[in-house]
Parts: sequence; structure tokens; C-alpha cells
Amino acid sequence: MELAEVIGGLTRCQLIGPDDAVTDDLSGSMLSKIDDKLAKSIIVFKYVDDKDVFQKFYARMLAKRLIHQQSQSMDAEETMIDRLKQTCGYEFTNKLHRMFTDMSVSMDLNTKFTSSLRERNAENQLGIGFVVYVLQAGAWPLSLPPSLGPFHVPQQLERSIQAFESFYHAQFSGRKLTWLHPLCQGELKFNYLRKPYLVTVQTYQMALLLLFEQCDSMSCREAAASLRLSHDQLVKHAASLVDCKILKRSGDEGDLEEDTVLILNLEYYNKRTKFRVTGALQKDVPAEMEATRRSVDDDRKLYIQAAIVRILKSRKMLRHNQLVQEILGQSKVKFAPTISMIKKCIEALIDKQYIERTQNSADEYSYVA
Repeated sequence: MELAEVIGGLTRCQLIGPDDAVTDDLSGSMLSKIDDKLAKSIIVFKYVDDKDVFQKFYARMLAKRLIHQQSQSMDAEETMIDRLKQTCGYEFTNKLHRMFTDMSVSMDLNTKFTSSLRERNAENQLGIGFVVYVLQAGAWPLSLPPSLGPFHVPQQLERSIQAFESFYHAQFSGRKLTWLHPLCQGELKFNYLRKPYLVTVQTYQMALLLLFEQCDSMSCREAAASLRLSHDQLVKHAASLVDCKILKRSGDEGDLEEDTVLILNLEYYNKRTKFRVTGALQKDVPAEMEATRRSVDDDRKLYIQAAIVRILKSRKMLRHNQLVQEILGQSKVKFAPTISMIKKCIEALIDKQYIERTQNSADEYSYVA
């Protein structure tokens, strides 16, 4: 793990709330302590070469905090971004600022959506509380796994989704909405136990639990078919519910197989009446970290290639060592590229015929107009 990742993780620990709600009513002393810790993080951050790595990981962590309302203080979040802007410039924090703007715009949009339902006397027809975050694809580090198939939205959510889509397209014709169901969450109230529980779960977990309104048990194969999920996807979310004892399973301990029967635990007990099931979220972390590292490498290659073209377009012709020094000078604000990466980018641009070796020397390059 790189130092930039470590600092990103430490910053997350300072900004994330103790439970599952944004708390902007923190005492002055608490805010002061958070501010002091963030200031110290920035001091260390200034000595980090790979600032682009920090930016990528910080953006992912911030996205999760905002979407799942896990920040201790929105003021502290904005203060941290302002400090990053002062240290690295506007471009470094542009997308982070846009994320905050999206959250603010989404709150206004939800208010208008609720008002439109009220005007049509349709507010109670949805039957549930429904909040939507409309996020710009270019600003948020969010995407759906390519292997993810079509998810069968629970009937309890379908009406709300259709109502919001109709409202949104009436407001903004021509825009396309893509629902990121794996990143959504909701609260379910358990009324079948000795005391009621309010449980926050991911959408797939919610959809699985809602299947048990019609029965007390079903096989993993049946559940996956009903939700249109692959077996692996179902297992990831069902295992979390089994681990926390909300569901029981047939057979011995081990992996959930297609024939494994999932059983609603009618004797479930928890000291807390309000809690969050986090297992499925945690299982995404290793894959997400690897994807982030790959994204950083891809961005670096594009940055170096753009720098090479820009330099040679301006200078017309440069020897290899001079070009390398120019690239190192331009890149040092964001990261410290290796010589081997620079060489690979030069070769890639030669293959693409953006640049070429001069006839006088194989150690000299020129821009191809």
C-alpha cells in the first residue's frame, strides 16, 4: 500500500461518522479537533509524490461518505477540499466540488419531486420514503461492473422509480438516467419479530429480504432467479445476512451453494433496534482498490502522452534526455513517473504516428504535424 493510500485512509477515519448519519451539530471542540487532524494530514500530504493516487482514493471514499450519509460534518468535508485546492490547485479538486454540487442539487430535486406528488395527491401512493441522488457521470468515480446482469427491481420500489423517471424527464428532456442499484441502500422495518427493528441494507439485500414476505425459506437458486442475479452476486449479499443471523441456512458451514436453502430467522434478536448490515460493502473493498490502482495507471499514461505531444508540438524537436526532463518537470505536481513508463509512452505515440524519430538521430524526436 502506498503512502498516498494510507493518508487517504487516515483522512477517511477522521471524517467518517460513528454510525450512519451526517452530524453537522458537532460541538465546537469536536470540530476543532477534526480540523487540527485534517491540517496535519495536509502537511504530510504535501510531501507525497503520488498525489494522483491520493486524489483517486480520496474521491472514492468521499463518494461513499456522501451517498451513504456517513460524514461527521459537511463543513469539515468542504474545509478539507478547500485545503487540497490551496495545495494542488483547482483542477485537483474540480470533481470533488462537483460532487458536493450534485448533492445540493439532488436535495432541491427531491423537494420538487415530493411537491409534484403532493400536487397530484399521489404522495401516499408510493407507500415508501424515496430519495434519489442524481450524479454527474463525469464527476463521480462510480460505475457498474460489466458482468452485472439486469436486476429485477422489487415491486415495492418499481412504482417510485417510474414516478421519479417521469418527473425527471419532464424537467430535463433528453437526459438519460442510469440507475446504480448496487450503490443504493434503504431501510427495512422488521415487524415479524418480538420487537421491531429498523435495518439499513443494500438494495440487493433488501430485494432478497422482501422475497421472504411470501415464504419463510427458499433455495439460493430460486432467489437468484427471482432477482435476476448471478449465483456469485447473490452469495455475496446473502452471506452477509447469514453472518449477522437475519437469515439461517441449511447444511454445514461453508460456501452457499445453489441448492442451499435460506431460511428467515424468526427468532432473531439484537440489542440494537436500529443498525446497518455492512458485510457486502466491505467485500467490495479489495476489488475497488485494485480497480482504482488500474485507473491511476491509465490516467498517468494518458497524462504523459498528452505532455509529450504538447512539448514536441511547442519545441518541434528534442533529444530523448531533454524530453524526459521536460516530462518529469511537468508531472511532478501530480506524480513522479518512472523512466520506463515515459519510454513506453514515447513508443506508443510513435506507433500512433503522433511523433517520430528524426532522420538525424534515433535519440531525437519530432512532432508529426
